[in-house]
Amino acid sequence: GERGDHFGEMTNINQSLTTLGRVITQLSEGQTQGVCYRESKLTRVLQDSLGGNCITIVIATLAPTPQAVDESVYTVKFADRARRIKQNVFLNEKKEVVG
Repeated sequence: GERGDHFGEMTNINQSLTTLGRVITQLSEGQTQGVCYRESKLTRVLQDSLGGNCITIVIATLAPTPQAVDESVYTVKFADRARRIKQNVFLNEKKEVVG
């Protein structure tokens, strides 16, 4: 039923976010081999952005309420781990514009 579909969707989202957290942790610790990108569709899609030849920006948003303190602390820790990912970005191809 509809309730079961909703629960399944929430489970998939949580699994994807957990895998994203593991990938971010692995990359922030300098691990480049054996990163678990294939464990979720989300990390598969973000693979080039997280560990590839891309400049990636993460925007962390926090709720300014006392009820959201725990979630806000977790978000700041996640953003800090993402900030520590080091990538060597290089120009793939240089195109000359003729005008």
